Amino acid sequence: MGKKHFFSAHTDFKSGFFCKFFLIIGCVFFILYTLEAVVHLLQLNDDVVGIILAFAILFLGLGLISYFFSCQFAKLSRIADEVENDESLLDDEEITE
Repeated sequence: MGKKHFFSAHTDFKSGFFCKFFLIIGCVFFILYTLEAVVHLLQLNDDVVGIILAFAILFLGLGLISYFFSCQFAKLSRIADEVENDESLLDDEEITE
């Protein structure tokens, strides 16, 4: 039987890093596609240009998805801070001690 893992609410699983990484790679591929489509700088085959466009769309999509996860983890962290600091949630026994 597998071990259960409990993760902190403040852990974002490096989603901010992956967001920036995928968006930068996607933008680089999109710029390369644009340069090749307009100027024919590298004289690549049409199939290769289509593959570059596909990778650009793929990486931009992954970047947007990881940005969404990053925002959700930030909201979760704020909610966890509010719950930890909310004194109205304390039991009466904890207050009297």
